[in-house]
Amino acid sequence: MLFRTILKKDEDSILVEKLIKILGYCTKNTKFLKEVFIYSFSTKKVNSNQSYSLNFQRLEFLGDAILNSIISHFLCEKFPDKKEGELTQIRSKIVCRKNLNEISRKLTIPDIFSNKPIISDNILGNTLEALIGFIYLEIGYQGSKDFVHKKILHTHVNIMELQNKIFSYKVWMIEWSQKNKFIINFKTFREVENKDQNMITYLSEFTVLEYGIQTKGRGSSKKKSEEIAAKKAYFIVKKEIKSIHKEIIK
Repeated sequence: MLFRTILKKDEDSILVEKLIKILGYCTKNTKFLKEVFIYSFSTKKVNSNQSYSLNFQRLEFLGDAILNSIISHFLCEKFPDKKEGELTQIRSKIVCRKNLNEISRKLTIPDIFSNKPIISDNILGNTLEALIGFIYLEIGYQGSKDFVHKKILHTHVNIMELQNKIFSYKVWMIEWSQKNKFIINFKTFREVENKDQNMITYLSEFTVLEYGIQTKGRGSSKKKSEEIAAKKAYFIVKKEIKSIHKEIIK
């Protein structure tokens, strides 16, 4: 029993060291890190002398707000001539769940889960936001800003490349339709493929009548089916644009 206790402490120490390496500074509040990031994202409250609880979701909420604030400030300084809508689009691509998940992997955040299975990749991005919330509470806004600039913006974000990257075909099609004043229509239906096994799929239909687009997509979730339908529509638009461009060159 004593051996197990010692082993547990050693494992905790290793995980705390990994967390400190990600943070980039030596935190004084290791108990805080253990309770929130190691012990199954504990939701238990701290003593009554403190006004907030050591809760993963609360830190994630706080970190999300701080991250958006820092990136907004960064983009305003980097692109003084861009309009708010353009800045919002760039910020959305930086902080979207898919991108934060990728950055979290590069920051070795999966290592802190040790032998625990990662249920969803989204937990990685959520954990990154929670860590930013933790930094803010411990060393303030400037410390959070330094972390985001050093560990995220200057290391794992290529703004120019990101502007051309598509994280959501549905969003791209909606923005394209709005820009060209086309009316779009998305319909998604729930289907049951096998009643015995309760296998459920979703069928999405995407149409832009003025442009002659009508595509369908099937997926295991509403989001996946819509993305598949939108992706098909995207390639139709890109093919048409490419064809028009060739005609102009001729």
